[in-house]
Amino acid sequence: MRLDEYVTYDGIGLAELLAKGEITPKELGGCVVDAVAAVNPVLNAVVELYPDALDALPQTRGAGSFYGIPTLTKDFPVEAGRPGECGSKLAKGFRALRDTVAWQRLKAAGLVNVGRTTTSEFGVAAATETSLYGNTANPWDIRRGVSGSSGGAAAAVAAGLVPFAHGGDGGGSIRNPASFCGLIGLKPSRGRVTGSPGANAPLFGLATAFMLTKSVRDTALLLDECHGPDAGDGYEICAPHTPYSEAIRRPPEALRIGFCVKSWSQTTCDPEIAESVLKTARLLASYGHEVEEAAPEFDYAAFLEAQKVIWGADLAAGLPQVAQQMQREIGSENLSATVLAVYHFGKDLCASRLVNAFKVYDEMTRRVGRFFNRYDLLLTPTSCIQPEILGTYDPMRSGIDVDTVFADMELKETFTALFNGTGQPAISLPTGTSSAGLPIGSQLVARFGREDLLLGVARQLEENFDRNNGVWGQGLPPVFAGRPRA
Repeated sequence: MRLDEYVTYDGIGLAELLAKGEITPKELGGCVVDAVAAVNPVLNAVVELYPDALDALPQTRGAGSFYGIPTLTKDFPVEAGRPGECGSKLAKGFRALRDTVAWQRLKAAGLVNVGRTTTSEFGVAAATETSLYGNTANPWDIRRGVSGSSGGAAAAVAAGLVPFAHGGDGGGSIRNPASFCGLIGLKPSRGRVTGSPGANAPLFGLATAFMLTKSVRDTALLLDECHGPDAGDGYEICAPHTPYSEAIRRPPEALRIGFCVKSWSQTTCDPEIAESVLKTARLLASYGHEVEEAAPEFDYAAFLEAQKVIWGADLAAGLPQVAQQMQREIGSENLSATVLAVYHFGKDLCASRLVNAFKVYDEMTRRVGRFFNRYDLLLTPTSCIQPEILGTYDPMRSGIDVDTVFADMELKETFTALFNGTGQPAISLPTGTSSAGLPIGSQLVARFGREDLLLGVARQLEENFDRNNGVWGQGLPPVFAGRPRA
């Protein structure tokens, strides 16, 4: 298979070719190697490829929905024996001791991890810029960033290196990179994708792993393959009524959809982004959905303070364990100013502040839940800003405190982080393009456990766009593995 052919397929398209015997997993591995060689020197999205995994790709067909398809995982501990450095000098050299259960399931479906992608340090900053491996550039404009923390995954998929890539989302870390790079980024409901063996749902329930993709059908089938609790999880989410890959084949009935473009913080939404979301609202109305301006009401300042406490407590507990294991010191020689600021804030917290933060989240969850008693879905921007110039929110700059850290993130996470707190499913969809040719994402949010509604409407929207012209008719980014070399 030629590289310019490879980049035109999503994962299911490649799987169909594999099932027919028209290509082999070994050929796909060769395409990944060629793609990384072609564009990674410019993007810096892939930390490394794994030669042993590439060499082991078979020449024959096998069982599994995605049998033999190479993919990339985020630089967190995902697969036993592989590096999981979390973008940090503090964790440099760390290797995962065991597979995550979600990755075990994706492996059972046939996926092969052939390398790792860049991330912001310990997933904190909404910018994939670290002292460990430098800055990751956006394929649509290499002067600009890819947000974070799953920034390398987004750049890799957008540039055609792999059809989809693993990421994680604790405040928008799948959705914002997807928005910045013109992809589909689903954050499933809390507990839908287990965090086992480390946790039922990491970061006190705020974070979840999943994949960034370029088609709704890939998103649905990947969720089919990895969802569900593990034995011993503290709670179990309701199972879907039908497989997600079947649910997207039926157009959704008329839904009641609220939309808002006014941010819950003091951040002003970019006018082009607001207009793109309004256009999406009009498109949804044309399908027969009842669409009106509406949004949940809650105390954003209290929510933000609680978010700082929860993130700070998590880092204060986790970083000393990493430091002890790696026999390194917690300090500026091993950690960015951003991570240190949140760590020191968390280290000085008393237990009562953490308990009170969870009380704030409980109240917020009730308020948002009552909103979704009236509406099936909520439509918002994903980010308030378009991709920024690299270095604008440098995580390593001096003088940063915890308020600076969250002010940096607020520009991108005003609309996304709320739903990490409530645990509801949310998805960023590539519904627009700015006058500068940059992708614009719209976020859809559903009631808890209703990924089927999100994916059904996402599929309905997807069918409106020209799927023969890049992802959702956006065309191809200037940095793309399938472009012929000059």
